[in-house]
Amino acid sequence: MTTTAIEIVSYKLNQSVAAEKLEEINQAVNEFLSAQEGFYYRSMSQDETGTYFDIAYWQNMELAKKAADAFCQDTAGKALMAITDMESVKMKHMTAISETASCQVESA
Repeated sequence: MTTTAIEIVSYKLNQSVAAEKLEEINQAVNEFLSAQEGFYYRSMSQDETGTYFDIAYWQNMELAKKAADAFCQDTAGKALMAITDMESVKMKHMTAISETASCQVESA
């Protein structure tokens, strides 16, 4: 059984926030995450309702939750929270029950 932890956060931005501001803050978020122990991968998407989905993969649940706590205290986390409609935020942590990966390399 795997120990990989998955963190899914969904949220909307405050109405007055331009998407460009989120792009700017995402650079700092990515830098923060990349420096955290146990961080594997992050993706972010947006659905047709304007809800963002931030998905991160971690080595294990302990490290995922430790990083989530640290994020709230970090300048990147504070900047993201400042532009987020906090009432829209939903956060879940789960342990993966199955995993697979595919990596294709193009020939030169």
